[in-house]
Amino acid sequence: MTASGNKYLLERIVKWVLFLLATVSVLTTVGIVSVLLFEGIQFFTSDFYQEKRSELHATSEADGLVGGAVPPGSLAPGIIPSASVRSTSDALIYIDWEKPTFGQSPTGYDVSIVPNLGLNLANCSNIPAERTSCVISGAGLGRSYKVSISALSGVGKGVALETESFQVPEKVRWQRYFTDTKWRTLLVPRSYGVWPLLVGTMMIAVLAMLVAVPIGLLSAIFLSEYAHPRLRAITKPILEVLAGVPTVVYGFFALFFITPLLRGISDEVGIFNALSAAIVMGIMIVPMVSSLSEDAMRAVPISLREGAYALGATKVEVATKVVVPAALSGIVAAFILGMSRAVGETMIVFIAAGQNEKLTFNPLDPVNTMTGFMATTNFSDNAIPGTAQFQALFAVGITLFVLTLLMNLLSQFVVARFREVYE
Repeated sequence: MTASGNKYLLERIVKWVLFLLATVSVLTTVGIVSVLLFEGIQFFTSDFYQEKRSELHATSEADGLVGGAVPPGSLAPGIIPSASVRSTSDALIYIDWEKPTFGQSPTGYDVSIVPNLGLNLANCSNIPAERTSCVISGAGLGRSYKVSISALSGVGKGVALETESFQVPEKVRWQRYFTDTKWRTLLVPRSYGVWPLLVGTMMIAVLAMLVAVPIGLLSAIFLSEYAHPRLRAITKPILEVLAGVPTVVYGFFALFFITPLLRGISDEVGIFNALSAAIVMGIMIVPMVSSLSEDAMRAVPISLREGAYALGATKVEVATKVVVPAALSGIVAAFILGMSRAVGETMIVFIAAGQNEKLTFNPLDPVNTMTGFMATTNFSDNAIPGTAQFQALFAVGITLFVLTLLMNLLSQFVVARFREVYE
């Protein structure tokens, strides 16, 4: 085979390898997004209960109550032979039972439930003898209950038939996910309003950008316009070393160094707080903002600088009034990408920000973020497949994905809208 033939074969091999790699990348992305969407939809469409059945049957025979519960000739009403209880995600508990076959005929029934917290028992009070069912409303979703049913007669109450413990299933409504201001996944009644996590995420990200943008932009201006080529060759790699520091190190730096400094300034700063996490996150993002902004400034033609100098502009005026505006699209894109990086950060907020899932706008308080919640739940005993807490991981994950996707699309729009093309 000739040299040209070998070269052509090599080109085809490289082409197909690149095509396969691109295909694998696309399929992996589609697979991840598909899993997030599928599991996220399950979060809003499924009924959840963890261990205890939401529908059960109780019989007096199984409890050993028949045969000795009502002595012969007694005036007490008989034991209820069987009952069924069914709870639904509409916070309703349906109770049905059979009439006693022993003892005196009942004149009514008494239904009690434990715990009786905020339940509406109006339908299950003063039940006449002809009725053998009732409905309790206002049950706590995810809460466990026990029901006992007794027959009544003129002389008193018969032996109660008590059910086993059962759990009311919960279903998350998508409207409440986007409108509720409480996120509580461990205690019942549970609440899955994403706003506390979303506000905590955006507050830390915005505060981090307030640290990263000035430092990163000034560093980029210095490296692009003022630094000697030898100094730039040394300084820029050193600055970018910060991007290689593990984020868990940043988290402990925020907790054990920045937080004590802040607490020395103000007693209102908590041990875990959003401000220390945001400051350290901003320091972590500085290399990204600085490097991308400096690359955008270096791409500005030297002829623009020389033209400005010829008109009598100073170095500061050239940097701030010529170079920065000319590289604005790249600089803004660097800011948005830095913001996306802050939104997706996990370990810093997991260690330093705390896991307070209360809606707050005070950066001195502990907060939780979307990534912090996912890390906390993943490393706890509550991530049990089939439960609402487990499915919430995917719902928050798809919310985080959509948020970062919108930021990246905004970055692409800014680059396309304000890009300057030079000959």
